[in-house]
Amino acid sequence: MSLPHTTTAITTDLAALNAEFANLDFQARIQRLYDYFPVREVLFTSSFGTKSVVMLTLVSRANALQKVHMLNTGYHFPETMAYKDTLAELTGLEVVEILPDPQRHQLSRATQMWEGQPGRCCHYNKVLPLKAVKARHTVWMSGVHSYQTMNRAAMEIFELVDGLIHFHPLIDIEEGEFLYLLEKDHLPRHPLEALGYGSIGCTHCTQPGQGRAGRWAGQSKDECGLHL
Repeated sequence: MSLPHTTTAITTDLAALNAEFANLDFQARIQRLYDYFPVREVLFTSSFGTKSVVMLTLVSRANALQKVHMLNTGYHFPETMAYKDTLAELTGLEVVEILPDPQRHQLSRATQMWEGQPGRCCHYNKVLPLKAVKARHTVWMSGVHSYQTMNRAAMEIFELVDGLIHFHPLIDIEEGEFLYLLEKDHLPRHPLEALGYGSIGCTHCTQPGQGRAGRWAGQSKDECGLHL
């Protein structure tokens, strides 16, 4: 059953959806999502980082019409942009780049905002640009894993945040399961993994490290703000 586009997220029974989807495998969860929400209402985002390829592959198998949005902050590693092209070709998914406001982006660059105000830098180059795109959708699907941060450990498959349904089909995946899916399908890894990068964001705030240890290293910050 497809919900009409005018149906608000508030009227959706998320408890029932969580109970139903908890018993499905990861591929089935994504496939089933489109039984409830048409593809035009689903926003799918990817960072094209070290954990992205499995989610992208599962989505491409579930619905080839699903577009994937990438936040192009202007500060990505060249390897990440090349990896984006590789995965777009592999999956066949159309990639839509979301760009920050030019004036805010230039301010972040001119002041090297990532050094003294990394939260503000993320807000300008990630949070605000995505906010406008989220407003045009009913569901936001992303590939976060509960083991990645304390904040993500508390997430459910479906959540309602500021009137938008968040869908986390891989939230309860274990790292061993992720690696199995990666190896089973011989999926290509991010080129910077071989250099010791466990998680990859913008160049200024990423260094080699296990898991997310290389993100904002030495700071209390461990999220860009998108999933808070």
